[in-house]
Amino acid sequence: MGFKIEEEACGAQADCRADQRAALEGTPGFRSPACEEEDFSHVRRVAVIGAGVAGLQVANLLHQVGIRCVIFERSAEVGGVWRENYADFGLQVPRQLYQFPGFPWPADGKWELFPTGAQVQEYIRRYAREFDIYECCKLETAVLQVSPKQGASARGWSVKYQTEGLAPAVEEFDFLVMATGMYSSHPHMPVAPGIEVFKGQILHSCTFTDRKVAAGKRVVVVGGGKSAVDNAVAAAKEGKSAVLLCREAHWPVPRYLANLVPFKWGTYSRFGHSTLPMHHAEPACSRWLHWLLTPLKWLWWRIVELLFWCQFRLPREQLPKSRIEVDLFSGGQILTYEFRDMCRRGQIKYALGAISRFHEDGVVLKDGSKLEADMVIYGTGFAKSYDIFDKSSVQPMLDLERDGLWLYRNMIPARLRDLAFIGCEVSTFNNILTHGLQALWLQRLLTGKLRLPCSGDMQAEVGRDQAWKRSWMPASSARASIWQLHMMRYHDGLVADMGERCKRKGWNVLAEVFAPYCAGDYDELFGLGAGSVTSEARALAADEEAAVKLLA
Repeated sequence: MGFKIEEEACGAQADCRADQRAALEGTPGFRSPACEEEDFSHVRRVAVIGAGVAGLQVANLLHQVGIRCVIFERSAEVGGVWRENYADFGLQVPRQLYQFPGFPWPADGKWELFPTGAQVQEYIRRYAREFDIYECCKLETAVLQVSPKQGASARGWSVKYQTEGLAPAVEEFDFLVMATGMYSSHPHMPVAPGIEVFKGQILHSCTFTDRKVAAGKRVVVVGGGKSAVDNAVAAAKEGKSAVLLCREAHWPVPRYLANLVPFKWGTYSRFGHSTLPMHHAEPACSRWLHWLLTPLKWLWWRIVELLFWCQFRLPREQLPKSRIEVDLFSGGQILTYEFRDMCRRGQIKYALGAISRFHEDGVVLKDGSKLEADMVIYGTGFAKSYDIFDKSSVQPMLDLERDGLWLYRNMIPARLRDLAFIGCEVSTFNNILTHGLQALWLQRLLTGKLRLPCSGDMQAEVGRDQAWKRSWMPASSARASIWQLHMMRYHDGLVADMGERCKRKGWNVLAEVFAPYCAGDYDELFGLGAGSVTSEARALAADEEAAVKLLA
């Protein structure tokens, strides 16, 4: 019933947008619904917004084929969320599962198995230096607005930006890439009434960068995701007390299954993917197998739940109500036993509920109970913003609904030309690899090695994804972007689009089924490395740069 209500709301929004779109057909940037082959031979200069792991890979792969990029980054350094984040943040997976395709972690570095945030940032900087990406970065530069070039036959986008200390400027590009990441927008802080009387401090997890600010304080952390858990652990190490307050419990995932087997064997493999709710594009034989094995799939996940319950010794209040195979799609969290042990020792208290209002010395929950607090930290994620797109002429062309931005292959808006979202509208358990495959897919598209379907076909494919996700995946404002453990299916789709082999383990059938997939399995697709750009591509890029300078 709840799904039906949301669907009706989404339908009402869709009807409103349809009227706006009808009025905007034929305006600059609009992609005709007619089935005509789209050509990108005009693309020579690309604007990339964001210098995180997605934007850097886009620039590297496009430079390799002679397409010049300019990266706009509002901060003073590359790295995105890894540049600075909450206290004690770091990778929740081994470093081999978080690396750029074609660029392993350098052997000369002293990297931890689960690197700290600072180590990940250094690895990202090394990637940028290795491929000379800093040369195309405009750091400390905020993009103010983007709009399609004006003119009936014009292609590309105008970018209005402002570098710190300088006046706003406008440049035109042949193509625009949004690479701002999933977590770079405004902090989402559902602050309750009464903050004006609260004598303590209110922070978001992204501003809780030094745990010493919690020294001697009674801390309440709001949220049930990975960042909230990490914040509670950091605050408990310094504070007088720490409480983790969340609306519902989520399943934690251990780094080692049964304390023996690395979790990647269950979550990064085709076997793990096969036990999930079936994807809508599965062939008939696969559908039949999924149906036949449904009882075994159910039993498998109940055994996994029992295993995790035992490993984390979950008390009743921390036992999730939702099934683990569904709950993982509302934000899986891979945890050590530190949080578990601190809860058992009484260093962290766990509470289910929500804040009704603040008072002078803490918060009142909706059930009437009170929590004393000198500091409240919201580990509640980020709110997406598309304000750099004009609200009257561009945003109506985006399939933006209550559950996210719906895009073809999570990259291409079906109704807008010369625009791609790389790394900012997709979430998997291996984001850096996913972003790399998206960037390679875009490279193939812009060089004519891959063709887009017509607008109508893209809309139909998006509609199928939409119906499939809404039929079983937990409702959230990011549902359109979520793939998580279904990343094998998503990666296979991108690789198949490029005309490459989806199965990358060679003739080893057991490895293909049970072994985890990582960036190394796709290195062959990312064959061009540092300094290996062809002379033809270098000459083309040099000619384009000279032309730009002449125009300037």
